[in-house]
Amino acid sequence: MRTAMPGAAAPARIAVLDVGKSNLKLLVASDDGWPIETLSVPNSATTSDRYLAYDLAALEGWFLDALAEVARRHAIAAVVATAHGCSAVLTDGQSAVLPMMDYEAVSPPEIDDAYERMAPPYGEVFCSNGAGAMRLAKQLLWQQTAFPAEFARATCYLTTAQYLAMRLGGRAASEISQLAAQGHIWDAIREQPSSIMRARGWDRLLPPREAAGTVLGSVSDTVSRRTGLPAATEILCGVHDSNANLFRYKAAGLRDVSVLSTGTWMICFNRGLDPAELDPDRAMVLNVDVDGEPVPSTLTMTGREYELIRRDHLADDAAVLAAMPRLCAQRTLALPSFVGDDGLFPGAGRRGRIVGPSPMAPAEWQALAALYAAFTASKCLDALASTGHVIIDGGFAANEPFARALATLRPDQRVSRSQSRDGTALGAALLWKRSSRTAPVPSVVLDEAVPLDDGADRTQVLEAYKTWLVQSELSA
Repeated sequence: MRTAMPGAAAPARIAVLDVGKSNLKLLVASDDGWPIETLSVPNSATTSDRYLAYDLAALEGWFLDALAEVARRHAIAAVVATAHGCSAVLTDGQSAVLPMMDYEAVSPPEIDDAYERMAPPYGEVFCSNGAGAMRLAKQLLWQQTAFPAEFARATCYLTTAQYLAMRLGGRAASEISQLAAQGHIWDAIREQPSSIMRARGWDRLLPPREAAGTVLGSVSDTVSRRTGLPAATEILCGVHDSNANLFRYKAAGLRDVSVLSTGTWMICFNRGLDPAELDPDRAMVLNVDVDGEPVPSTLTMTGREYELIRRDHLADDAAVLAAMPRLCAQRTLALPSFVGDDGLFPGAGRRGRIVGPSPMAPAEWQALAALYAAFTASKCLDALASTGHVIIDGGFAANEPFARALATLRPDQRVSRSQSRDGTALGAALLWKRSSRTAPVPSVVLDEAVPLDDGADRTQVLEAYKTWLVQSELSA
């Protein structure tokens, strides 16, 4: 943590509001991306009388209380929000007219059937229809069909980061990385609202686009009084969470790397692949970065699957690393998929299972989960034709068994992991004062991931991976 010299004015900081699937986080950072302080709390949806949804009042209340707390210790000069791409809010220009739906809400069969008939083609939005409420356009169809009176009151549709910006005092805006984040609401190639948005007249609800780092205004009087933030505190437009991660490396001069942004979801970014080569049946999607550049990607729910495989078993890294070759030698493998999404193997959804002798000790269960995640990551890198530097960011960056297994699987590539687990929030922070930078930021610090030590152990992992690929294809 860096502090001001005695007698000097407190350095200006930016506060990042990070809306994750499982956690809410407020991170205070310097203008060049060093973390200063972090507060967090679990985030969960609740079943309302309409659908599975988030309590926006509680979410906003926590962020305002957290801002008030950090404002007592830091000179907050700007606020920016970042959020996952599968949530958005219908508003009347001031507040929500319907609750913010959780993408794991189970949609009615009639909505499923109707959406299958009208969903935009893959070649337009570059992601499959998904299950339940995974796509924002499907959420809109459900909301308009089931709640026409409330829907009719909506004048503006805001993805989560931009909704928070508006609630803090900024003007309504759209932002490209959030619009294009697998919601079926944006045509990334033609750079316009998707065909379903235009056909249903929903495109009228999208406010003008602004860059992620654009200042949309300053905090409202109400927010200033509640939090103690100065009235001049800037509100930035905001950004899609994994794209914030990607931008962090771009700001550090690491543009042409493969980034594994990990959390509940694992998104693998790799620039350069022709979008025409993306396979809709292999979890391949097209993201758009904060500068409007399409970025071929894969999208798998690997973080959730890791937890489902590991269960409540915990062991130290040394024990997990020791268990890995043993499991591979006896071909104890977790085959996809442990969630409803097919992931990399068509037809694998909810068919996940363990083959071979069952793990016994906690270290073996954790090793099995780490191997599954590493195998999935390696398959994602293959799908995107990745041949260069690979960087692990997010939750799995702190998982040494995962990182070393992946390094073992990619012997011809450099594999690194970020020293910070807050890459998403730190990337969002770097949007502030971006235009004034003349050199790469120094705040991205990487550790090298090294393969397993023993040559025989490496061989066992590589051979098990080959078996996993074959059996995953056959079982899907």
